[in-house]
Amino acid sequence: MLRRMHDFVLSEPREGTHGRRVLDVSVPAKLKTLNGHFPGDPIVPGVSQVLLVERGARQLWPDLGDASAMVRLKFMQALRPGDDLELRLSREKGSDVRFQILRAGSDVECSCGVLRFGESRHRRSSR
Repeated sequence: MLRRMHDFVLSEPREGTHGRRVLDVSVPAKLKTLNGHFPGDPIVPGVSQVLLVERGARQLWPDLGDASAMVRLKFMQALRPGDDLELRLSREKGSDVRFQILRAGSDVECSCGVLRFGESRHRRSSR
């Protein structure tokens, strides 16, 4: 079953290596955030990639609090319409989620970093 998130098409998660979870991602040709970024040579904006990571992380770990910081964020390769990607996620100490976005079927890394989340939603509501 595929899910649409921020107009990206995501697969159901699967187990990856080293305790990572993996989501297959397709970048649709008509992704809303491509409008004006850049005419004639569209690339997926960094903010859209961060939203993709946040939503993928919430799909896996619904107890995460609000996203509060980005750490060691790197954009190495442009993402373009029609790209097939892998989003690799691992939950680290507390509420940090390490991510990599890679070209599908390869080890070509497009972006990576850590998305830090605040206090879990569950803990806040139990006070």
